[in-house]
Amino acid sequence: MHDHGEHQVAGDELDESEIHNAWHSFPPTYLAADFRLNNDTAIFGEEFDAEWDPDEANGHRGLMMLHVLAMIGAYFVALPIVLALRAANSPAHYLVNLGFLAIAGVGWLSGVAYSAATPDRYIGNKHGSLGTVLLLTSIALAALDSLGLISRTIAFVKSDDRSWSAFCSQVFGGKTARWLDGPNHRFEMVGLMDRQSEEVQQRQADPVFAIGGEDDEVDEPFHHQSRRTLRRESELTPIHRDSAGSDGTLHEPGSPSSLGEGKRPSRLGAFDFDQAARDPAVDSDEPTSSSRRLSWRRLGEIILTWLRRFQVVFAYVVTLLGMTVYVGMCRGSFVNACAAHFIKGSIFFGYGVLTFARYLGAYSDLGWAWNRKPGKASGTSAEMVECSVIFVYGITNTWLERLGSHAGDPYTVRQVQHISIAIMFWFAGLIGILLESKSVRRVLGSMLGRPRDMHEPPSYAFSFNPLPALVIAVTGLAMAAHHQRYVFQVQIHSLWGLLLAGGSLCRFLTYFFLWIRPPVESTLPSRPPTEILTSFGWAAGGIVFMLSVEEVSWAAMRAGYDDMMAFLNITVALTCFVFCWVVIILVIKGAAVMRREKGIERVSKVDLGHARV
Repeated sequence: MHDHGEHQVAGDELDESEIHNAWHSFPPTYLAADFRLNNDTAIFGEEFDAEWDPDEANGHRGLMMLHVLAMIGAYFVALPIVLALRAANSPAHYLVNLGFLAIAGVGWLSGVAYSAATPDRYIGNKHGSLGTVLLLTSIALAALDSLGLISRTIAFVKSDDRSWSAFCSQVFGGKTARWLDGPNHRFEMVGLMDRQSEEVQQRQADPVFAIGGEDDEVDEPFHHQSRRTLRRESELTPIHRDSAGSDGTLHEPGSPSSLGEGKRPSRLGAFDFDQAARDPAVDSDEPTSSSRRLSWRRLGEIILTWLRRFQVVFAYVVTLLGMTVYVGMCRGSFVNACAAHFIKGSIFFGYGVLTFARYLGAYSDLGWAWNRKPGKASGTSAEMVECSVIFVYGITNTWLERLGSHAGDPYTVRQVQHISIAIMFWFAGLIGILLESKSVRRVLGSMLGRPRDMHEPPSYAFSFNPLPALVIAVTGLAMAAHHQRYVFQVQIHSLWGLLLAGGSLCRFLTYFFLWIRPPVESTLPSRPPTEILTSFGWAAGGIVFMLSVEEVSWAAMRAGYDDMMAFLNITVALTCFVFCWVVIILVIKGAAVMRREKGIERVSKVDLGHARV
């Protein structure tokens, strides 16, 4: 474990001899070979012997640049677009997915070529093998997704009509019935409502996409006419179908995505809706073999959905491993410190990104977008999830802080500091879980008895649980005062600590304003502006958390970049870039949803016209 030097005065200049004596030096890295570094230009503590010749280091910078650009472009640019289009059920995702695999293949091949052309400069690294697993997973998921497309293509080839319009209609699902494509229909998230939304029952609303709010009203007369016609002709009962994968897209009664057969809502949610309409046994109270098969298929789709989206997280982990291998970090006794900073910093960064997505309208069907939960269905609150994660995080870190210590070793000041923070996470998370429990709330409310005139206040419809933000704020303030070996390290820890605490302060303001007027009037995202600042503080704090690892700080000091303003500006720029990309992805998804539904409405309008004739 790394030593923070709790009882030493923080120094201004890097003591190379002390670092080399305490942690030893490491051989040349891939970075040193590609950029022809020597003892005067190396910044990650490499030690070059007399035989090292930068001009004959056998570097292949071009291959590495191609590998980095291709893999980043594939998994952080193309793949999110694929997932967005797939969640919107757009046929375009097949073509984009093909491009994604092509780019990923180029990146993988360039990485293999680079590894074959250079000696192994990081013994025991797993970056290459994990990258191969990642690519094979992507190929397998793409092949599985393409089974329906292949079967429809074969059916088209065997048909008599070989026109382009027939190809688009049969293969890519241009017909209304095709948008729910049997077992290949996209069950994109588990946030499904079994009951009708009260808001939908009260008014006839156009489809509303949570990003942007306004929707076109071009076909408004047709909406009302088609709803009346469909109800009259087929006597179908509308159900409310919301998916967290839709990020706040609400389907009104009468749309092709909200019609089902029977006198009560379907229990299938979004999965295989057309098959459910053909099989009345699916909605019966008695379990049948058909309903059991559909349940298993539904479970399989949920698992596949999580696997598809986990590719981005997996790619992020592989990217971090690749960076550490390339520059030669996290070797020897540094591995525990690296793991702690990268894992914890990544958690805060991801938490900030998800918080920003909630602000934009993601998971509004679960009531997580600062909105009234659609329908009467009960579900887990976002605060319950946050408290549960904090609880698990605290339990695991309580015991991990002693890694590297021997039995009987006394507890150091640093260990006591970190263990106490972990215990705070543990029990603060547990308190939050108890407060979010409806059973606990019901028991606490029973102390007043149950008078007939008792009415719940509006605030009961929303969760006001500041404990997650409180835990993060205390962690940030504590780490801002954390002693370090060098002044620059103290500054960097103070920076990310204040960013986390500032984000938590904005979350407190969010609860304050929403307590004054709870978001109980609409299922649309209320988008409190303080949440932008909350998400920004947590995401930026997570990035600086990762950059505060000792080897990065020392490298910055060696290169003359030990400037807190530079670190802050780089972090702010990167955070803004990531947030901008999140907005673009959700806009792409929303545009695809709107385009798909308008196409379905046009086809339905034509079919209704033919039916009248």
